[in-house]
Amino acid sequence: MVCVLIILSTIILEMPVSLDCVLCLARQSLEASRFATGDESIHAVVLKKVFVLLQEKGFTNIPPLVAQDVQRIIRNETKNNDPYAVPKFRSNELMLGLIDSLFERVRKSDNPIHAATQLAIAGNSIDFAVRGDWTDNAIINSIESAMQKQIDGEVDKFIECAKRAKHILYLLDNSGEIVCDRILIEELKRVFPNVKITAVVRGAAVLNDATKIDATQIGLDKIVNVIDNGNDAVGTILEQCSKSFIDIFKTTDMIISKGLANYETLIEYNSEQIPQTICYLFKVKCQFISKYTGIKLGSPALIITGNI
Repeated sequence: MVCVLIILSTIILEMPVSLDCVLCLARQSLEASRFATGDESIHAVVLKKVFVLLQEKGFTNIPPLVAQDVQRIIRNETKNNDPYAVPKFRSNELMLGLIDSLFERVRKSDNPIHAATQLAIAGNSIDFAVRGDWTDNAIINSIESAMQKQIDGEVDKFIECAKRAKHILYLLDNSGEIVCDRILIEELKRVFPNVKITAVVRGAAVLNDATKIDATQIGLDKIVNVIDNGNDAVGTILEQCSKSFIDIFKTTDMIISKGLANYETLIEYNSEQIPQTICYLFKVKCQFISKYTGIKLGSPALIITGNI
């Protein structure tokens, strides 16, 4: 496979820009700066610089690209390389404490792969970019609520794609959520023992997205090979990814893409640039994405594209 890459910072192919995204990015910047430091004078500096950035790029670039720059401003001004370190650790520990009961729930279901897929999507609720005031109970209740909703998408086709796949690239999203991903990965390996799975985390801390530290904390590195994509993008922007990541990316025939940021970035590439089957798993968290996808707000979504 040959990846012909476009420059997303200047060419926008697919995802329009929503004014709601601009307001959301401003809110994220304040919440993240408060996670990073209690100094309100620094919060003010962050907001001023973010407002300038949003005026320059927020109305023309796709949200993940702008979010990347926003998070860089926050890390630079607060001198904190991982503002979300504490909530990331806590959400991982919370979900690890539930992993045995979640495994039991999946294995006792009529269709464990289906149940594990639903759980993985439900785990996408744990998103500190959407809200910064998550409590343990709020996380548990949100996942339970998502588990009760029918997946909007063809789960049987997803399972069939996994059955045929030789090498799956699993693009992870948030901390805490990756415990649910671990369960789906283990189920895929149990049911389809010949499939190779490579899990991918971010190359540097950004929002509450998972890094290798998080993968190690929840034991994912003991189950599959875990690599990072070589950069701090919110999502997967291929031109920013490391050569080592791209080399592995080219060898896969199926991609499982978790979360909205991975969806928003990867749909900017066409089928010649990414010919593999891509299965997007995420929770529809805002009206903009609901309108864009045609999937009801709050629903678990599964969208399949590519060489099916």
